[in-house]
Amino acid sequence: VFPRGILKPNPYLENNTLKTFNGDTLIRINPAWMTRQLSELSKTKDYHFRITSLTPMNPHNIADKFEQRALSYLHETNNTEYYELKDNTDFRYMGALITRKDCIPCHVDQGYELGDIRGGISIRLGTTDYQEIVTSLDNKTLILQFLIVSLLLSITVLIHKQMKINEKLKEEVFKQTKEVHTTKTLLQEVLDTDHNFLMVIEEKDIILANKTMLDFFAVSSLDGFIKKYKYISNTFVAEGEEDFLLAYMNEEHWVSYLNREQNTKEIRLILSKDGEKKYFKAHSRELVVDEKVLNIIIFDDITDSLQKLSSLEDKASKDTMTGLFNKGKFNDVLSKEIVLCNALASPISMIFLDIDHFKIVNDTYGHDAGDYVLVELAKILTSRVRSSDFVARWGGEEFVITLQSATVEQAAVLAEKLRIEVENYDFKNVGKQTISLGITQYRMNEAQEVFLKRVDEALYEAKASGRNKIVVK
Repeated sequence: VFPRGILKPNPYLENNTLKTFNGDTLIRINPAWMTRQLSELSKTKDYHFRITSLTPMNPHNIADKFEQRALSYLHETNNTEYYELKDNTDFRYMGALITRKDCIPCHVDQGYELGDIRGGISIRLGTTDYQEIVTSLDNKTLILQFLIVSLLLSITVLIHKQMKINEKLKEEVFKQTKEVHTTKTLLQEVLDTDHNFLMVIEEKDIILANKTMLDFFAVSSLDGFIKKYKYISNTFVAEGEEDFLLAYMNEEHWVSYLNREQNTKEIRLILSKDGEKKYFKAHSRELVVDEKVLNIIIFDDITDSLQKLSSLEDKASKDTMTGLFNKGKFNDVLSKEIVLCNALASPISMIFLDIDHFKIVNDTYGHDAGDYVLVELAKILTSRVRSSDFVARWGGEEFVITLQSATVEQAAVLAEKLRIEVENYDFKNVGKQTISLGITQYRMNEAQEVFLKRVDEALYEAKASGRNKIVVK
């Protein structure tokens, strides 16, 4: 039962309301009337849609000239779509409405037959201010989703209330339930067209879910999902130290956390399907129906967007020639390692190295040969460090290595091994190459700039004192 003014009966439908013995009014709303109401609710600048027919019951649905052409074309060709787009005109589109078995009872007097095209959904989209229209549509789509789910919730509650009526009203309740079920089926079909996850949660339990979500988890019904997972939060995946949504966030249930935090930051979560991770952005809206607190939850799939962003970030942090991380990424990682070092009192050492007389290689053999030396040296460095260590190309022929949980003595041992291996390495036509290395250890609570300056001074001393050697500072 809806408050006065929320829904109006279809004036063109016979027996458009039903009265129960306890005085409640049930409104019959067929798909055509529901579509018209939705079109009026979703008015957007330069975007309009409505239902129409060549023989409408509702005079407001009389076809205009474009719609007459479109419907005639659909009837003649048996196609299901028609559109027109001309210079300096609106984009017009018509999608066919095909008669189904459950349409015939309401239209028996109009001679409907199964499979007939009896009308269509007409859409008009202005060709000016396109970006403004798209943005407006994006904003209103979310509102419409909440509106449709709210309407579906209200109908569900109505069904629940009617099932409790006295046995003496059984026949009347059956008729009313049948009408409501038809409307619910229509709304569920509308809900199922959304490509995002839509669900309604009461406390921790899902009481409604759309087909997109059920298909993702390979279940045919909500009961099947509950039997397999019980709660949606049991499917959430934790990843690293990022603040992805989990069943409890600092001992607060995820629904409550989402309601409180969604307006101040983006709430993301991960779901796993067949070993493949999918990333979503979560939205929530709280509403009260019959003194019950319900939450409409929407999960938007953002996997593709995040993968593109990650790819761009990875390219921005890598040296294209050697595949090593670049100077900017190195500085970012080093600052985090220093914070960890100060917190845990764990040592960090650094090796700064440079290829000796590298300019001669470029001048004698050409820049391609010089690039070859840089790539081969990068391979040597990465093959000799631990997985916890970090190797980067500082720039030109300079490279830098940070060693976690390593003293300067341990770093010096590794540096000497690298020096010897490079000295003995066969660089093919370029000939033998050597490197000079500076080594130092981080001193508690010193600035990052001081740490870097000291290792740079150590490298400078190694080069100034003859090259092909290590200097500890």
